[in-house]
Amino acid sequence: MLKVSKYVTGVVQTNVYFCYDDETRACVIIDPAANAPHIIKIIEEELHLKPEAILLTHGHFDHIMAAKDVAQHFGIKIFACADEAETLADPKRNLSGNFGVEVTLQSGEYETFRDGDTLHHLGREWKVLETPGHTPGSCCFYIADGLSFQPEGATEPKIYPVLFSGDTLFKESFGRTDFTGGSQEAIVKSIVEKLLVLPADTSVFPGHEAQSSIGNEQKYNPAVFLGRVNL
Repeated sequence: MLKVSKYVTGVVQTNVYFCYDDETRACVIIDPAANAPHIIKIIEEELHLKPEAILLTHGHFDHIMAAKDVAQHFGIKIFACADEAETLADPKRNLSGNFGVEVTLQSGEYETFRDGDTLHHLGREWKVLETPGHTPGSCCFYIADGLSFQPEGATEPKIYPVLFSGDTLFKESFGRTDFTGGSQEAIVKSIVEKLLVLPADTSVFPGHEAQSSIGNEQKYNPAVFLGRVNL
């Protein structure tokens, strides 16, 4: 059974996700934001997991600060979108310079993927959806064979698809586009054409704040209105 645990950390309260198989304890870490020692402690002492990869939704510092330390500790690889290389490598573009630190991931320190690629982790297929707008190489991860949940009164569990949406899609909102490389037109296009077409019962795990669903966002996300205006 697939499970998701969340840890909130860092100066802008970023969601770090531990997506894991409840039987094998194999784990994928999404956006290890900050405080590597505590992330490691959660994995080893609280959840008792076996990390096999780190996936990054984008290159802003508040999503990558602990990535190298966590990867080195567990001997695992970091994966990021090929189109995010410039943001990852530049403290000005990834905003770490604004906070008096220099956080970077240089080419060679991570593996790359592209839009439409399928990653294989936890015995499932993770589809890469590149969603530019917040940053040029922002992406989301979609797992069709996602969470298993048995509603009250039901005789068997139901599978709910899962979307890790980074800073592209939030609950009834979307990511900022006023940073270097951002574009409101691009993020609205990404949300409307790539995310809101997913099944309505898809559980959405964003980079900040509360969980949502695609069905909720189809009704209440401002990108829906903005997308119609732009047509």
